[in-house]
Amino acid sequence: MFSHLLVPLDGSPTAARAIPYVTALARAFGSHVDLLSVIEPTPDWPGSPRAATDEAGERARALAAAYLGDVADRLHGEGFVVSTDVRHGNAAATILTAAERDCSLIVMATHGRSGFDRLRLGSVAQHVLRHAPIPALVVRADGRVPSEGEAAITEITVTLDGSVVAEQALPVATALADALHVPLTLLEVMPNYYYSSYAWPGMSYASTPEQDRDEEQALAAYLTETADGLRASGRDIRTLWRHSMTNRADPVILSYLSDRPTGLVVMASHGRGGIKRWVLGSTTEAVAAQPPCAVLVVRADTTGDMASPPQGEAARRAETHMPVIA
Repeated sequence: MFSHLLVPLDGSPTAARAIPYVTALARAFGSHVDLLSVIEPTPDWPGSPRAATDEAGERARALAAAYLGDVADRLHGEGFVVSTDVRHGNAAATILTAAERDCSLIVMATHGRSGFDRLRLGSVAQHVLRHAPIPALVVRADGRVPSEGEAAITEITVTLDGSVVAEQALPVATALADALHVPLTLLEVMPNYYYSSYAWPGMSYASTPEQDRDEEQALAAYLTETADGLRASGRDIRTLWRHSMTNRADPVILSYLSDRPTGLVVMASHGRGGIKRWVLGSTTEAVAAQPPCAVLVVRADTTGDMASPPQGEAARRAETHMPVIA
């Protein structure tokens, strides 16, 4: 599935945190590794000679090429097929252009940054995740992530919500679990529901214990149905659902993942806003903004057959307007 990995590096220790995951995935899938460094334009200061700007750009290119060469030599020594590429331009835009060149997965590290009321990605990683035409894996660059060697990915988690959009993460998650020989957990979060009042338009009421029980049973049945279909191939499939006290799923998912720093979570997200632009769903963005473990985002196809109605228990849950996690 992941035959060609694109790995953006800038020579920093932060970016290098992605390399252990590159090593693990390249070994599991027999992937070609493409190391990319982007030299952003140097601003022309008034009165500065053009030759000085050109010289600085060439010096930056030489340093980037030398750095990528050192990383490539280490990977070559471990038996991987590696190529290097140094380009000039805007970092995020250049990464996206390179991703269109027969690549199947982007692997990059990011800082987790906290904002006033929510978590955000660094600007380059955020832009890449929002626009990438292929799946993208982000790794939190801190002390919990190994800086060298091979990452030990011990389990795969995929987030589901009964929708066809979320289920598009399943093929990627199962391929990872198969290649890495690790268990796969199907995780779903049941939010705290509010129902529209028919007697008083514009008003709503909290779910009753009976309604919660019905939703819990439907959720468990959906997970069981989905897991049974995957176990036919002999996989180690586990199911888990959690109840949220709010109508948001991301705090519960983040709490679950915080206890699994060596895991990897796969999440699907909607494509929105036209042919060339897509925006992450709020839950996926919140989880990827400050990931407790590696997060792989799959761009969901919401056109054609991929957008067809769900079947079985998923169809019943769709009729109850269960919220989409993506």
